[in-house]
Amino acid sequence: MKIADIFSVISAKQPVKSTILSDNTDVKHLLTDSRLLALDAPQTLFFAIKTDKNDGINYVENLYKKGVRCFIVSDHDTQKLTVISGLKGINLLVVADVLQALQDLAIFHRSQFHCPVIGITGSHGKTIVKEWLYQLLKDDYVITCSPKSYNSQIGVPLSVWQMNERTQLAIFEAGISEKGEMAKLQKIIQPTIGVLTYIGKEHNEQFASLEEKRAEKMKLFAQSEVVLEDSTHQNIRTCGLVLRHLGYDPDVIAHKLSHQTHETILEVNLEALVNNVRYFRSLLEPTTKMVCMVKAFAYGTGCVDVSKALQQSKVADYLAVAVADEGVELRQVGITLPIIVMDFEMVALDSIIENNLEPNIYSFDELRLIRDELNKRGVEQFPIHIKIDSGMHRLGFYKEDMDELASILAGQNTVRVISIFSHLAGSDDQQFDDFTHQQIRYFTECADSLAQKLPYPFMRHILNSAGIERFTESQMDMCRLGIGMYGFSFNNAVLQNVCSLKTVIIALKTVKAHETIGYSRRTKLTSDRLIAVIPIGYADGLDRRLSNYNGSVIVRGKKCPIVGNICMDQAMVDVTDTDAQVGDRVVLFDDVQSINALAEQLGTIPYEIITSISRRVKRVYANGSF
Repeated sequence: MKIADIFSVISAKQPVKSTILSDNTDVKHLLTDSRLLALDAPQTLFFAIKTDKNDGINYVENLYKKGVRCFIVSDHDTQKLTVISGLKGINLLVVADVLQALQDLAIFHRSQFHCPVIGITGSHGKTIVKEWLYQLLKDDYVITCSPKSYNSQIGVPLSVWQMNERTQLAIFEAGISEKGEMAKLQKIIQPTIGVLTYIGKEHNEQFASLEEKRAEKMKLFAQSEVVLEDSTHQNIRTCGLVLRHLGYDPDVIAHKLSHQTHETILEVNLEALVNNVRYFRSLLEPTTKMVCMVKAFAYGTGCVDVSKALQQSKVADYLAVAVADEGVELRQVGITLPIIVMDFEMVALDSIIENNLEPNIYSFDELRLIRDELNKRGVEQFPIHIKIDSGMHRLGFYKEDMDELASILAGQNTVRVISIFSHLAGSDDQQFDDFTHQQIRYFTECADSLAQKLPYPFMRHILNSAGIERFTESQMDMCRLGIGMYGFSFNNAVLQNVCSLKTVIIALKTVKAHETIGYSRRTKLTSDRLIAVIPIGYADGLDRRLSNYNGSVIVRGKKCPIVGNICMDQAMVDVTDTDAQVGDRVVLFDDVQSINALAEQLGTIPYEIITSISRRVKRVYANGSF
């Protein structure tokens, strides 16, 4: 679409001032986050959206240097507007409301297409249904689909813009958190087919009742030909309703749905995760900041989607990753929160600088190396975090190092300490409470010593998930939340389950008495049994110690033992006492059969179980409005 045509579209909606030097400039890409700039910058149109925490106009000059020439900005900052208006060859549209301009353009773009458009909303299951529908229909249609969880006031216009002359079917999800939002999304999506998933209690504080929230969501379907809702709110049945409406034969639908459910998935409920963070925040003073740990693939749940949920819900002040590459990945998908790199390595310094990451420094060698290297580059006030070893004896400075540390830090302007912190070794166990108090005292003495010698303030933090609950009085300036996000409490608080590991039955067979099951013939049957095969093994993260009746799964609401040795890609389950069928869902853990119970059985911790789940296991997100 030509920039001049975009000007015409937006001008029809609101007053626009323009500086268009090249009417024929062809715009192919819309950009709202400067970090996501593609290679073809000359064909990119940047919308400088102002939010509570950021202002897109601050990134115009940098994008201009990278080759972007088309911008839509507002006139709220006249000083910056004067500067960018003078940039040579810039195509500039000045509007009263940049977000509205983005939405108006998307509305016009959508009106150019007359193929079926599926609009999906609800509280849970939007993204799952969208992804499944794409998988079910992609062989029959050229589909334009919302990327990941692009369902917001910004995400929906960007999704709709992807429609093109080849699109035969579009599938878009819409999420809201307050009244008045859905009517705007309806105009953009204009769904011909409406799909409603389960409506839960999320964001209830914005609505007088569940009925009012349902009515708000139903506004998406104001002009839809049909609205499809499964009364049981099973996602796979909802997909079946859509296929039936599209005219598929019942046998074809059954085959497609059976094939789709033949997969092992880790369901991650992001709404539950955010609510768990809110619980821990409720224990703290409003001024205490929260670092959310998303290292190790966000404990196996997927760092990108988890980080997006934390950022969009505004429950995190900081994120923390293990290595620089994890932080770079987050920056590339638009995460703007400050990010601490816990395991800093000098080889990653370029990536850290380029992506505005903040390294943890835990030794004098590290400190001198980064100071000297940054000094060569002329960098000043680079943010770092200082690690104190208060008794964990893994990494960090000791109390006797404080004078030398202060001397180095105070004598330069290259790095600036943002925080000083330490790790508790046993805050989750009452038997170590005396040692925990000793660690807190030791850390406080170190921090006080450093504070007396540095010419500026810094934050302090030592509490982890267990510490937040059990030693709240030592919350200091900031706390670090890790495993608590996933529903694990250390004082028996009722938190929400976040992760559910599920698979399906792919085969059933009757095995006679006295026969054996699996490798090494470890399970010998004493009677005829019905044995199910499930497509999950130790390569997926299913611990081999659960073999031979040591572990169980849930099939049709009943516990069924795992028999035989667990294989690399499969396991066998005794389902004799059920009415199990091929295609039935199998639950390995969820809110009923908990990870905690499984960890206790294996003599390990929940961290190990979640992080052991292989990346080949598909992560499916229940996003709420994220």
